[in-house]
Amino acid sequence: MNIEHYPVLREQAVSYLNLKPGGIYVDATCGRGGHSKYILETGLDILLYGIDKDIEAIKEISEKLREYKNFKAIHSGFENLDTVFQEEAIPHLDGILFDIGFSTNQITNSERGFSFQLEGPLDMRYDTSNPLTAWEIINKWDRNNLIWIFEKYGEINGVRRLVDAIIEKRKIENFETTLALADFLKSYYGYRRKIHPATKVFMALRITVNNELTVLTEGLKKAEVILREKGRMVVISFHSLEDRIIKRFLKNSSALMVVTKKPILPDKDEIKINPESRSAKLRVGEKIEKNTCCT
Repeated sequence: MNIEHYPVLREQAVSYLNLKPGGIYVDATCGRGGHSKYILETGLDILLYGIDKDIEAIKEISEKLREYKNFKAIHSGFENLDTVFQEEAIPHLDGILFDIGFSTNQITNSERGFSFQLEGPLDMRYDTSNPLTAWEIINKWDRNNLIWIFEKYGEINGVRRLVDAIIEKRKIENFETTLALADFLKSYYGYRRKIHPATKVFMALRITVNNELTVLTEGLKKAEVILREKGRMVVISFHSLEDRIIKRFLKNSSALMVVTKKPILPDKDEIKINPESRSAKLRVGEKIEKNTCCT
């Protein structure tokens, strides 16, 4: 399914990147290229790299943005920023954008297994060369590990009872598909909730499969190092676990100045056009200039 794509907080993101002619910039989670295209459409004489660990995203964005000779797509994860730019012989970046989370294409492609509303395999991998899938976790991991990921990454109440029910169910038959797990969770909770009862379980599985929070921390650390003085780090997150990591990282960094004292949020008009943006938060850090004066 190919649906219209709205890059979240695009005007704010590009504005805070503070693009300068001759600068080198990175869309570290380029996905379908929404933010990258908007950056390139400024017409500034810059060099832009798009990074994504989803090979299908890289193929799509390479085709979509083929007219821009100042753009290059790279199949990698942002936790590998140092290696990527060593290979490109680029010592410093002028700005980097992180748009954390899965793309529209990933969740609407049933074969990727991200959605609890579409029938598909329990996969949830951004990088399909990763051997770990959601199927392995939900069907094979032991009680303690399941409790840990659902508490830590799903922030689920009453998690022990839920895990016990999952284990009893899988003794009879494995959970083979997204809808099989989603239907079990609807039956388990037995009442209507504000959000779908599968939401937090699926989120915890996705975060675990892709090691998202560890990868996020690594990516922020490497971006901090590779940014040149006065270079900007712009980060968009979509849930509290990510936002806490980003906020703490910017606050505690000795190399970055916090530009946004409070997160930038989408306005009502953007949420109306793109309801998925409602939970987005944008934070910005700027690389501190070194004190070059002599005493």
